[in-house]
Amino acid sequence: MKKISFALVGVLFSTLVFANGTDEPSIAKASVAVSNSAGSSLFKVFYQADLKSDVKISILDKSGNLIFTEKIKSTDGFVRPYNFEKLSWGEYEIVFETNDGKKSQLVTFQGVKIEKYVTITKLAEEGKYLLTARSKEIDNINVNIFNQNNELVFSEDKKVDGEFAQVLNLKKLKTFTIEVTDSEGLLKSYRY
Repeated sequence: MKKISFALVGVLFSTLVFANGTDEPSIAKASVAVSNSAGSSLFKVFYQADLKSDVKISILDKSGNLIFTEKIKSTDGFVRPYNFEKLSWGEYEIVFETNDGKKSQLVTFQGVKIEKYVTITKLAEEGKYLLTARSKEIDNINVNIFNQNNELVFSEDKKVDGEFAQVLNLKKLKTFTIEVTDSEGLLKSYRY
């Protein structure tokens, strides 16, 4: 009786396997997205898939001319930056080719806004401060230092071509204000 029960279980199991079929490899479902901050030349590509696959990424201009291409091997996800800084402003197509097929996304590269950064950092040595400035375009900045009575005690013009740094020795001042201006007006004002 036990032999017949085992035989029936075996037949039932075989029937279930044949009825359900076998698992065939499935094509990976992929999601892609491209992000860009307004005014930035950097485009970030986000890719995520169910299964690992080779991914070919191509960047085409408005006329369909190939600008750049690369192949990323056996991946199921990545984040990759692409810098358009050397390209002309306009529309571009980013094409993704995987086992799943082709997907593309149109992006618009617009003028990069001019950014200027100014920081003042108190150094470990008493009364010393580090002034740093950075600009994407050549510009002149003016550094003014005022004492506690708001009297101008120091003024200097500097040309910024990329980055600029200067150590300010302000040991003799207990309270002061540092103002940094450029050709468009006030950039930063610090009061100590």
